Amino acid sequence: MLIEKCNLNHLPQLAMLFNEYRVHFGQESDLGVSYNFLKDRLENNQATIFAAINDDSREIMGFTLLYPMFSSLKAKSTWTLNDMFISERYRKFGVATGLLEQVKEFGSDTDAQWVTLKTGIENTSAQALYEKFGFKKDETHFYYYL
Repeated sequence: MLIEKCNLNHLPQLAMLFNEYRVHFGQESDLGVSYNFLKDRLENNQATIFAAINDDSREIMGFTLLYPMFSSLKAKSTWTLNDMFISERYRKFGVATGLLEQVKEFGSDTDAQWVTLKTGIENTSAQALYEKFGFKKDETHFYYYL
C-alpha cells in the first residue's frame, strides 16, 4: 500500500470513492458533485487529501481529507480531519491505520498545534483506532452549530 498526497491526477478515481462515501452517509449519488467539490478544494489549495493506493492495481482503497484551521491563542495552524473513508472491500487491511500514520506525520511536518476530528458516538471501532493514535476525547468543551 502506498499513501500519496492527492493532486488533480488522482481526481477521476478519487471522485468515485468520494461519491461512494457520500452515499454511505445518506447523500444521493452524484459523481459530478463529488468530482467538482474535490476539484475546487484541490485547485484552490483548500484541503489536503491523502489516498491509500493498492500497490498492484493502483486502485484508491481509501482517503482522508484535511482542512486547514488556526488556533488564535496558540498562534499556530491546526488541521481538521474532516473525512476518512475506506472502500468496503479494503476494510480490515490496515488502510485506516496507514492513512492515520500519514495524517500524524503531516501534522508534525507542518508544525500544526493539533489535528482535530469528530466521529459518531456509535462508531466505537473508529474511536478505538483514534485513541490508539493518541487522539484524546474532548470532555471539557461543548461544540455548537448554527
